[in-house]
Amino acid sequence: MRNIIFFALLFVFSSFCFSTNLYHYQIDNAEKSFKEGNFSNSIEIYESLIKIEKVQDPYIYYNLSNAYYRNGDLGKAILNIEKAFKIAPRDKEIKNNMHFLYTVVGHNQERTLKDTFLKQFTLNEITILTSVLLVLFLCVLSLFIIRKILVVKHFVVFLVLVLFLCSCILVLKGCQEFTLKEAVILSSVSIRSGPGDNNPEIFTVSEGKLVHIVAQSGDWINIKFKSNRKDLSGWIRNSDVGNINE
Repeated sequence: MRNIIFFALLFVFSSFCFSTNLYHYQIDNAEKSFKEGNFSNSIEIYESLIKIEKVQDPYIYYNLSNAYYRNGDLGKAILNIEKAFKIAPRDKEIKNNMHFLYTVVGHNQERTLKDTFLKQFTLNEITILTSVLLVLFLCVLSLFIIRKILVVKHFVVFLVLVLFLCSCILVLKGCQEFTLKEAVILSSVSIRSGPGDNNPEIFTVSEGKLVHIVAQSGDWINIKFKSNRKDLSGWIRNSDVGNINE
């Protein structure tokens, strides 16, 4: 029995070491391809890590964005820098690259003040902070019930206010994550008045524009976005955008 457990643990450890070594080999190969100017191969490796091996690393998306940019695909470059920003919203290199790419395509993100604030934190960060504050509140409340110290009472009131604020932010962030579907226009496309090629074209949007997905009808989606502080909307094919939330 002990031998079986030993060999099982050895197998698990060996598999972990192999997968780790393979991961680093793929990263090294992607970086080497990028330096050699073989951006297509670099893109293929990074896409494989994300889609097949389900790697969710902001710097994989960051490097993939750089590879797409150098390969001349600005739409997918912006899509992947937005995905990197979603995972690591306060990383300076990611924020600088995102600003640079939006400058290149000539688009402003034009997010609301509330969305801009909420984008500075991940849902996990806010959830953990709220959970820690809740535990702290319960501990301090228990102490006040036992000792009846005035200073502790003031701290309890303070924690109630902070916990309420964090809870509100958590709700808003949850709504943003699960109801606000953001996407990026992958290439210049004509916006139509309805879902289907038989509907007239109303205007054109260039690649890299950040939009919100409002509804879907078959292969068509209804999008809305701001342009020069005006709210615009229309229909395009689902394949014309890259979903940031995916």
